[in-house]
Amino acid sequence: MYIGCFLGPTGRGPADDLPLIDFCYDMALAADKAGFALVNVGEQHFTGYEPYSSPFMMGAQVARHLERAWFGTTVVNLAYHNPIALAEQANLIDLLTRGKCFIGLSTGHLPFIASQWGVPASYSKDVALQRIDVALRAWAKEPGDKPLAWRTDLEEGVLALRIMPVGYRKEHPVIGFATNTDATISHAGTQGWPVALGRYNLAEAARKTAVYRAALDAAGHPDDVHTQCLALSSVTKAIVIADTDEEAWEIAERQLRGFMNFTYSVATRRTLEDTRSMKELWDDTVDGPVDIANSTFTAPEWIQASAIVGSPETVARQLLEYADAGIEGINARFVYGDFDAAEAWRGFNLFAEKVMPLVDARQIPGPAPERIRPEHLGTGAGHSGLAELFQ
Repeated sequence: MYIGCFLGPTGRGPADDLPLIDFCYDMALAADKAGFALVNVGEQHFTGYEPYSSPFMMGAQVARHLERAWFGTTVVNLAYHNPIALAEQANLIDLLTRGKCFIGLSTGHLPFIASQWGVPASYSKDVALQRIDVALRAWAKEPGDKPLAWRTDLEEGVLALRIMPVGYRKEHPVIGFATNTDATISHAGTQGWPVALGRYNLAEAARKTAVYRAALDAAGHPDDVHTQCLALSSVTKAIVIADTDEEAWEIAERQLRGFMNFTYSVATRRTLEDTRSMKELWDDTVDGPVDIANSTFTAPEWIQASAIVGSPETVARQLLEYADAGIEGINARFVYGDFDAAEAWRGFNLFAEKVMPLVDARQIPGPAPERIRPEHLGTGAGHSGLAELFQ
């Protein structure tokens, strides 16, 4: 399997901003050393969740220090980004990671957040797709090409010269969708783009992955693209782990309830009334697929879609059930609910030591030479050698 480490803490207020950003930086480097395939950050604004706000700024901070792991965004919200600026910033991360980055894009948005950016009510998924198209055209423009006139339903401009900096990969950085809709999942497979899926139970995760695999297979992509897409595509799970199942459920009771209540209130604008223990909610079997992104979900649906709880052996067994269902990537989060650095590190370290070997955690290779722009061939996978010239 390919295990990503998702850095999505929630702070209590301004005093937590700097400590949480430092924490995310430290865990990113620890995940790289522990053999995680990706380090993923998100994009949030105004709420205290993911207080670094900018995935590109965070990516620039950690990218130069990642030796093996890819850097990923799950996700960049297209509602907040001019397409030309998006193309520039993605190219910078592509360069800094030597082509080992995945830019996950979201075509949806929360109007009550977007309005604070000045995003008009007329913004829609159609505009998001238009912005992706503009970025793709901008990436394709070479210096000698004629000026590129572009427009969306909300903006327009002319790219007279080129996107600077140039990317590391030919064509464009690895981009894809963070999505919950079958149509967009299928579109990503057809394009040869990875998909970052949300929180589902095993049945729904397997169904959506089957939709993706069918589109990916039908498109006939080259083998390296096909393999990379499956390695970078993932389902997100909170990991609650302890030496025994009983201890893990005690931690889940302390750590997950606030997280559950927060996500429920954001999704439904209501307060969750179910006060049963987390273990009771888990044992309240949900029949059939669960997609908590697109429905008014119940508490049992939430925990069965959002979390994996147990001892190292139990966690590994559940992860391998996803692998058996064709899901090769898990976006694992060790930070959830009220932030507790000691608890996050305890769970992370136990998972890295005990679970990673049990699931055969693997790395994702960088781009093959034929995928790299000619300007960069021969530069190697490492960083610039200029520093050595002045030593």
